[in-house]
Amino acid sequence: MLSESPRWRKLAPCAGCWVCLSLLILVTGCAEPEGGSVSPDPLVTFVLAEARSTIDYDEYTGWTSPSETVEVRSRVYGFLKSVEFQDGDKVQEGQLLYVIEPDEYEAIHQQSLARITVAESRLSTSEAKLQRMEALKAGNAISKEEYEEAVAAVREAEAQVIAAKADADRTALDLKYTQLNAPIGGQIDRTLVTPGNLVTGGMTSGTLLTKIVAKSPMHVFFDVDEAALLRYRRLQADTEGPVPTNRIRELDLTCEIQLADETGFPHRGKLDFVESVITQTSGTITLRASFNNEKLELPAGAFVRVRIPVSELYTATLIPEAAIGTDQTVKYAYVIDDQNIARRRTLKLGRQVGNQRLVLEGLTPGEKIVLGGLLRVRPDKPVTPQPAPPSAASSAAPVIPAGSAAESTSSSSQE
Repeated sequence: MLSESPRWRKLAPCAGCWVCLSLLILVTGCAEPEGGSVSPDPLVTFVLAEARSTIDYDEYTGWTSPSETVEVRSRVYGFLKSVEFQDGDKVQEGQLLYVIEPDEYEAIHQQSLARITVAESRLSTSEAKLQRMEALKAGNAISKEEYEEAVAAVREAEAQVIAAKADADRTALDLKYTQLNAPIGGQIDRTLVTPGNLVTGGMTSGTLLTKIVAKSPMHVFFDVDEAALLRYRRLQADTEGPVPTNRIRELDLTCEIQLADETGFPHRGKLDFVESVITQTSGTITLRASFNNEKLELPAGAFVRVRIPVSELYTATLIPEAAIGTDQTVKYAYVIDDQNIARRRTLKLGRQVGNQRLVLEGLTPGEKIVLGGLLRVRPDKPVTPQPAPPSAASSAAPVIPAGSAAESTSSSSQE
């Protein structure tokens, strides 16, 4: 019989053990935890939505350009005698820069002055002869032709005097051009010609000696689109009708710039010029702002960030960037209510400012915003909130005092 088989006697006790083990597992799984405890609510950290005074800005990329640039060229031929400045000096208008050997031009000018003396002497002789001719003519002692010749001689002598004086003025001008003075004040470049070299003169072919740029004021040029231009022109207009383009200077619009190694926008100027025609291919137009650059902080030819205020001072809501979640194209944050329930809020955002983000719609200042533990939060479920460390919620943007246009956030580009 099977029950008497040695093999069966070895396996039967093992089968009974398996049945008991299965029953034990089933009873253990169905039993409630000791004390009836449940899973705790997820632990999260929160920050308070902040109210900040702010101004909206439009930002562009621009470039600096000197307000004046002059190339110093020789007007006369000659050997360069001396250079009267150091490379890179700040020069004043009228300051002596170069001296070209003047000896030849002084001699030519003296000849011109001598020609004036000769011409004036001939004029005196001709006038005296004419006076005698007039007396003889009264007595009919000379012919009419002789008298007319005397009158013509006087006129010719007068013309010679005028020509001699004009020639003397020209030679005096050439002599004056042997000394080259600064036509404007500003920073001078290095000298391109050293003493002893021959320089050529002329109105168009004169030797280029150096260049002077006026860096105060400094101009900044940047391109804006047509819609932005119309908005700027109407910022301070009394009506919504067309505003003449030439009123851009009268609008007194503030413009701020930032150099590549700077934080914030410490340099402030005014818009003072707009081109007369919008580029049809790009739909943009070039604007110019003027900046007082007495300390020469702005270099010429540098690329800068430009921003223009496009709103009045108002109060905005700011939260850390890390508190914002993304669901496809929807931006949201979790708000903790009085019952510690996490409520999901859809947000309309402005630009990022430091490690914070401007919230245009969806939040009010003072609400608790989940910062840490976003992955553990479920909508409309309770959480265990704790305040976030101050360093986690710090912002790079300071509060703006009322009536100030200092450092603030920007919401000109919205997501």
